[in-house]
Amino acid sequence: MSKRAHFCRTLFSNDLPMVCSPMNRERVFSRRPLYCLPVWAAIACYSAMAWTQAFEAGWLGGSCLSGQGEYRWADGSRYTGGCRNNQFEGTGVLRTADGDRYEGEFSADAKNGRGIYVSSGGDRYEGQFANDRRNGRGTLIRADGERYVGDFRNDLKSGSGTYYFRNGDVYEGSWDADVFSGQGTYQFINGDRYRGQWFRGVIDGQGTFDWASGDRYEGNWKAGKQHGKGTKKWNSGDRFTGTWQNNVMQGEGIFFYANGNRFEGAFANDKLHGEGTYYYSNGDRYVGPWRENKRQGPGVYFDAEGNAEQMEFRDGMRVS
Repeated sequence: MSKRAHFCRTLFSNDLPMVCSPMNRERVFSRRPLYCLPVWAAIACYSAMAWTQAFEAGWLGGSCLSGQGEYRWADGSRYTGGCRNNQFEGTGVLRTADGDRYEGEFSADAKNGRGIYVSSGGDRYEGQFANDRRNGRGTLIRADGERYVGDFRNDLKSGSGTYYFRNGDVYEGSWDADVFSGQGTYQFINGDRYRGQWFRGVIDGQGTFDWASGDRYEGNWKAGKQHGKGTKKWNSGDRFTGTWQNNVMQGEGIFFYANGNRFEGAFANDKLHGEGTYYYSNGDRYVGPWRENKRQGPGVYFDAEGNAEQMEFRDGMRVS
């Protein structure tokens, strides 16, 4: 309430000292009505009280015990719709001073049930509400064109749902607190696809990534990278099964070449590095150390019949 309106209401209280005669400045106690005031005071008070009545919060008509009513807030927000015992109940429309709009079901003074919420920024949600928040199944269309269809919990995307990105990518799967979490499939507009586990919005756990080029990785992931045990197949026909670290072959594994050869042993930074055995498609094999894809040091070469020959290499070149 404005200070002026408060002053005017005080003028009508009992036992108020007021000046009743402009010719006599003597103070008297009186319950006389407003016409005892000077004209300027009367005009000011009527104006202030009328303004206050128009902008203070409340039901138009004083109350809404049952049926339809309209409630206005001092900031200009307005509710029109069903009511019971002076609470929003049934279907109604709520418009805020900021430009947001909700049309749908209410219960116990809150958005409860099905409704449509359109924000002043252009976002639109249609679906279930509970206790003034998005709860249950619904569709959210953002002002930029992106769209989510799925479950909500406490105003956040949680549960199962599909998100359509503006660039054409699509995610379908589990959500928790507005991020990918659990099992889900992400389809990229360029043809790449990931199916598997997510944690806090990032690929993490067991999953399969298929590249549009034809390459495929199936195995463990950590923080969005191939990490742990996994198998990768290239469109060239090559294949690696073993340990990965931050997207590179690291540790023990087997590399199968498209020509039928294979290497079993140690890898580092995507290269043959350490002790290992190289098998040729004709049955021959070489056993010895490697450094950055090259034979390094003493080793033994076995032919298909089992005959052995001692050899030594330096930077891939045989020296003995």
